Amino acid sequence: MRKILISSAAVSALLIAASPVYAAGKWVAAVPVSGSTATSIFGITNQNVVAGDYIDASGVQHGMTGPFDGSAYKSFDDSDGTTQARGIADDGNVTGFDSGTLVPWERSPKGKLKTIVDKKGKPLNQLAQGLNSSDVFAANSDDAKTGLSYGYTGKSSKLTSTFSISIANNGFAGRGIDAAGDIVGWYLDTSTNLQHGLLIVKGKASTIDVPNATYTVMEGMNDNGLATGQFEDASGAIHGFIYTIKTKKFTQLDAPGSALTQVWGINNNNVIAVSTTDVGSFVYCMTKKGCPKGGADAAVHPVHTHMAPAKP
Repeated sequence: MRKILISSAAVSALLIAASPVYAAGKWVAAVPVSGSTATSIFGITNQNVVAGDYIDASGVQHGMTGPFDGSAYKSFDDSDGTTQARGIADDGNVTGFDSGTLVPWERSPKGKLKTIVDKKGKPLNQLAQGLNSSDVFAANSDDAKTGLSYGYTGKSSKLTSTFSISIANNGFAGRGIDAAGDIVGWYLDTSTNLQHGLLIVKGKASTIDVPNATYTVMEGMNDNGLATGQFEDASGAIHGFIYTIKTKKFTQLDAPGSALTQVWGINNNNVIAVSTTDVGSFVYCMTKKGCPKGGADAAVHPVHTHMAPAKP
């Protein structure tokens, strides 16, 4: 695939002056992995199969995937031992990284896990996240010369195309990708080094910032023109959001009972993966169609943990 260059003429800022609207959909609690002290979900397929991680009783982090209702979770580990799954495709391909060594990987539907490499076969760093219907994933790695993060897309555990943006930045990343190849992610500005949401549609890059936010990060997108992410408000609280690309409007998401909400992948039924640091994980369903059940004990046994927020 060719390198994608975003021209300066294509760059625009989409900043909404009004405050975000609060969500009024349905929250469903996830079933924690049996015996875990914390379970987080990050990716979700159109069939409501999720990918994420959990902490066992010994404090070890493992990757996991399986139906959202918890009926058949499967645990797996990368070679470095602190495994976090981030994205999952309908065919079962899973992306993620080792949260200790920052080594990205892709796991095949048959369970084979491979480190993601560049076109010359050199292992990359940082993380890989959202996958589209063609198993193309969005990711980032650090440039060996500058040390700055750059965004790329990949497939079959290999970098296939880098992309650049002419928005002034101290590094940027891809996090979600749709069937058309449009991308969401983040970039660091050059004055404060804070994160801003990044949207690339048909090769045109835009800044997406929640009004009055300290920082904004885009994490996922689907084929319906919806994107997801998280932001920090002026008080330091972290909230999730949905961004409607056509109307340029935000909808704020706050998980019930939680002081911190992180919003990740979204499937084509508009079901969104959500994690918290104090009351476990959820999905948020924008409509009744495709909304999964959480299992018999999900609502009465939320997971409590004091983990730090996951790396955006």
